[in-house]
Amino acid sequence: MERVDCLTMRGLIVEFLLLLTALTSQSLAQALPSIPEPAKDPFVGKWKANADKSRALYKANAHTSQPLYNDAPGSDGLQTLSRDGDYLISSYRMFDGDHRDRMRCDGVLHPVEPPRQMSCTYLAANRIEGVTVAPSSTQSTFYWTHEVSPDGQEMTFWLYLDKARKKMERVWVRDRVK
Repeated sequence: MERVDCLTMRGLIVEFLLLLTALTSQSLAQALPSIPEPAKDPFVGKWKANADKSRALYKANAHTSQPLYNDAPGSDGLQTLSRDGDYLISSYRMFDGDHRDRMRCDGVLHPVEPPRQMSCTYLAANRIEGVTVAPSSTQSTFYWTHEVSPDGQEMTFWLYLDKARKKMERVWVRDRVK
């Protein structure tokens, strides 16, 4: 009789663990929004820096004594975002040439050029949060958020020094180029 009770108990434990695994997997899948289809991704398009809006937004939200908005030195203020399957491609020009960051927004750090690592996650179709690890810079880890306005014509990019996203370093506002 003890053998039957032991087998029954073992079976119940296995069933419980399977149920727990299924519930955990389902809740994790529901917690992460799916990546929008490339044709419906609001980030896809060409974006031009809007210095006036960036300065105003920075002043309104500044938690730090860091410099006001400034686009990257040598930048032409243009950024093109495109999709290649699950990858979000950011193309832009800097003082040292053209850049193309290929980010897979799955919440895992991936290598990008120059020697950096980036991670991003779609929190909603119009909002992405991420982290960039650049071991060669003074501040080696940056946290950031990109958000496209509901009308799809404006994209705001916040750059933070801390994981809690309380210490803002910079903010850029970009307008969609038609």
